[in-house]
Amino acid sequence: MQKQDANLPAQQPSVLVVGAGMAGLAAAESLYSSGFKVEIVEQAAVVGGRVKSVAFHGRTIECGAQFPSTGYRHIPQLFERMGLAGSIEKASPWAAYERKGQLHKINPRRPITFMTSGLLRWNELFDLARGSISNGGAPRDRSCYAAYAPDDVEEALPWCTRKMGRGASEHLLDATIHGFYFYSLASTSRALVSALMSFRGSEALAIRGGWDSLPRAMAKTLNVRTGLCVHRLIEQAGRVKAFVDKDTIEYDWVILAVPAPAANRILVAPNALESCVLQTRYASTVHVALGMHPDWSLPKSLNGIHGILLSANEHAWGEGLVASMVVESARLSVVNAPETLTLMLTDSAARRFAENTDDYVIEEVVKWLEARWAGIGSSVVSHRVQRWNLAEPLTPVGRARNVQQYRIYLPTQRKVLLCGDYMGMPWTDGAVETGLWAADRIRMLARKGP
Repeated sequence: MQKQDANLPAQQPSVLVVGAGMAGLAAAESLYSSGFKVEIVEQAAVVGGRVKSVAFHGRTIECGAQFPSTGYRHIPQLFERMGLAGSIEKASPWAAYERKGQLHKINPRRPITFMTSGLLRWNELFDLARGSISNGGAPRDRSCYAAYAPDDVEEALPWCTRKMGRGASEHLLDATIHGFYFYSLASTSRALVSALMSFRGSEALAIRGGWDSLPRAMAKTLNVRTGLCVHRLIEQAGRVKAFVDKDTIEYDWVILAVPAPAANRILVAPNALESCVLQTRYASTVHVALGMHPDWSLPKSLNGIHGILLSANEHAWGEGLVASMVVESARLSVVNAPETLTLMLTDSAARRFAENTDDYVIEEVVKWLEARWAGIGSSVVSHRVQRWNLAEPLTPVGRARNVQQYRIYLPTQRKVLLCGDYMGMPWTDGAVETGLWAADRIRMLARKGP
């Protein structure tokens, strides 16, 4: 429901949001609820971006973003406002990591299981605990990457090794970063690990009916037009001229909520602050879903675990092919549904398979599974492949500081605002935070007036 903000100009300020992923939808919903005239345009036929749920093999599976978390700050409020809070359920608390060719079942809410499972030695667990405690400090929004700019001063691998020991860094932290985001500790800023460790005690969630029920519900409350391409944005005379397909339309403000490469093409004459963040590069992945025969039973090593996270080491279990795997029955119980296994491939594998057919990708994944659970291939009865060329923004040293500088020093007269994955943390709540930041800035400046 729209409410007119008494502090806004009498004539509703007009805002164009380019991109109907979670960042754009969050920005639009926030501004619309404050009385702004908001229009969203999206090039794709559907909303949600990388929050994509599909029906497959008797279940609803997530083909992009995987598990929301109880540690999220912003997305739970959106579920509540959209009347979808009742669809949130907890996934199995158990996950698995690999060490020396063996899977070790752990519960992140019970750190002692890191040792009792055999994943870490007792001294390695002690080093991890000591380093985690010293990683505290003033509370920050863990989904706001700019808030972690003070930590964005060195690469994660030497910092993690120094603070939390080699064992935890190699067998737990590297696999966590790689399994979730498709890059290694060696190529990552310490800022990301600092934020990720603040999720201690959080739980993985599942959405009955699919996570994309949230963006679809949000879109129904807003003016969204899909299948439209924004070619250019030019700011002149205090307004923004948007070239949308064959039309040229002027707006008071524009929020550019698309991945960095697309934003870089659309925004004419970016300033130095914008150019820094628009150079963000991405990791790729391929999501592979395998539907199993109804008579197939889970191997004992997979019972009860919602997922496996694997390190970036090409000589370890993932072999440079698999970054993570989800056991769908442990994500969400579905009566009478056969088992489904879903896998996210590594960045290097996604690039290697870019010109290969989906059938070839399936063959390679099944070979990998067969080498670990003999006979599994004959039980695969259906499959699905989803390719993500821009899966996650890379998070090298410097990105958090670039985002912070952008937020602090962007001129107040600038009418185009950037938000989206490359402006925040590489999880969905991080993208939402960037959209809310953009909305807050426009609201603040509109209230001040010219």
